[in-house]
Amino acid sequence: MIKAILAAGAALAALAPFSAGAQDFKAKLLKPDTIVVGTTGSAPPTSMIDASGKLAGYDIAVMEKIAADLGVKVEFVQLDWAGLLPGLAAGRFDVVASGVTRSAERIASKDFIMLSPYIVNGVAVTKLTSNAKIASWDDVCGKKMGVIRGSNEPKLIQQAVPAGCVTNVVEYPGWTELALDLKNGRIDWIGMDYLGPSYAASKDRNITVLPEVRMPKTQSIAVSAADPDLAKAMDALIARYREDGTLNALVEKWFGQKVDFAKMPPDPKS
Repeated sequence: MIKAILAAGAALAALAPFSAGAQDFKAKLLKPDTIVVGTTGSAPPTSMIDASGKLAGYDIAVMEKIAADLGVKVEFVQLDWAGLLPGLAAGRFDVVASGVTRSAERIASKDFIMLSPYIVNGVAVTKLTSNAKIASWDDVCGKKMGVIRGSNEPKLIQQAVPAGCVTNVVEYPGWTELALDLKNGRIDWIGMDYLGPSYAASKDRNITVLPEVRMPKTQSIAVSAADPDLAKAMDALIARYREDGTLNALVEKWFGQKVDFAKMPPDPKS
């Protein structure tokens, strides 16, 4: 169950609070007094287009709060997920905020800086409600799985199931295309995180997310390696938000549940 996962792991030490006088990060921003943020706009409810046609979601709200507290503006640039981290490494953005999983490779990357956790999640099975052939993780072997191109979930899912279980995988640019092909029968299930599809399922009775969550993980924001001062300032704010309830208020608003930021799974080592 997701509650058990959110309560698992060791406590994470809080970082020192951000000093409003530390403004060294501004000199390396791509645009004066503006944080340029790469995001998908196609991963509800972390980053999506709302009913009014505007960019909205958990990541959007977190970045708007961070920018306000740092005294700068924020500008969002939409791109398919597969292009976001390469774009950050290439200097196209200051930040990528789109539910970035904190994998061992990303935490160790020299191309960007992964910040400390801003949410806790895991992988789950998303299927058509009418599909009685998939009732648990045991039923996905041999079935066609849809995933988001460039995401970390396929690797986690391969670790969560027996060797050779999942071999037929189709990649998609975002949730919209995944959900469409699931409904059209082109894929049997979606291999993704738990929280995002659960939000979508709450809006669409044709989609169901199975309750068993595997491979607990944390997610956060990636910052350009060219601006470590920005990463330090943002991470201090995220630490503060974990402690003062700001993040949980946003998690509850966008995902409909809270997480226990005092207890999280440890960072992956491989």
